[in-house]
Amino acid sequence: MFANSQFAIYDDALSSADFQRFWTMFQNTEFQPAHGKRMRDYYRMSDGNPFVGENIAWVPVPIEPMLPPGITVDSLPVRFCPTGTAIDPLFDVIQRLLPSCTDLIGKKGNDWMGIVGKLYAYPAGSSMSWHTDDDELDGSFIYYANPVWDVQWGGELFVSDESTRNQLPRGPMHDFGNKHDTEVLLRKGFGHYIMPKPNRLVLVGPGNPHKVGKVASGAGDHVRASFSGFFVAPAGLEKLIMDERARRPRGERQ
Repeated sequence: MFANSQFAIYDDALSSADFQRFWTMFQNTEFQPAHGKRMRDYYRMSDGNPFVGENIAWVPVPIEPMLPPGITVDSLPVRFCPTGTAIDPLFDVIQRLLPSCTDLIGKKGNDWMGIVGKLYAYPAGSSMSWHTDDDELDGSFIYYANPVWDVQWGGELFVSDESTRNQLPRGPMHDFGNKHDTEVLLRKGFGHYIMPKPNRLVLVGPGNPHKVGKVASGAGDHVRASFSGFFVAPAGLEKLIMDERARRPRGERQ
């Protein structure tokens, strides 16, 4: 384990058997282009074409009492644990680690109300540009499911120096030529990198600018395979519910 004020790293997060089951599940997952029907605002056009799976969530308390009239758990765009899949043991590991990470992620039920994530496949040529997560999130996690990785294949997680924390707010949907991130990140111009080592779990505190380095062509058919997501603050859970309510036809709302 390694930890500082910005992130924590846990190697060999799953048992060998659970890790193998996770990779088998990953290879049999139905992925969709990350951009879907529109360009996602946390990617740039130069970031290539990552692929994503469905939203998976874990909440420490029943969610039904939190829902407004007319909204059911089944209508939310997320699948809740237990899923009966190889993802469940990973959520168990994360939960066991969280009491020792309150300085980094905050406290369950106070700073955050649940965990949500999805599978990501980054093929050669794909990446994610510098960004900071939304304000309604209280930190993030990345679990690396790829069974092998070469140090020349790229795909590193970069985290900027702590002096840039909370200095890179989310900008417009498309960052065409916006130089604010360059101004902020070049004040110090250094930080940390974390390689996508197999069976590694990384927790990242809120407000830290980070990016995914481009996967090199040398990776061939290998992908940077991860299950990544967020610790959702109360405001984030409310936003998820209200976004779903807004998507429903007006006659179905109550």
